[in-house]
Amino acid sequence: MIRRLLPAATLALAAALAGCSSGSEPAAAPGSSATTATPASAAPSPTTDDKRGCHALSTAKRDATAARDAGALAGEASDPAIRQAGIGLINAANDVLGDQTTETMLALDRARLALADACADKYGDGPW
Repeated sequence: MIRRLLPAATLALAAALAGCSSGSEPAAAPGSSATTATPASAAPSPTTDDKRGCHALSTAKRDATAARDAGALAGEASDPAIRQAGIGLINAANDVLGDQTTETMLALDRARLALADACADKYGDGPW
């Protein structure tokens, strides 16, 4: 029964979404000076480059050098949470590369999880 309902539900959702965007804007009242220009200070839209750190984290080996590289990519993201998590991952990886102790390895794993959480918050569950 679910196999028969799923295509129907998908079609209904697609039809509903298609009806939401008619592509025509309502006309402005005569004598009004309504404009549809977007503000110049609008934030840039995220690009696929924002996912590079997330993707690198999910495909990286479990070593500090790969984690540092993933953190460097995430540190360039436009999303502040991903960027901050990437910087934290770089710092934790550098600590491990300088002195590999249980505490630094634990901090590295926590930084990996922080970046994974930030990626999941932005893009949903992986793989990214």
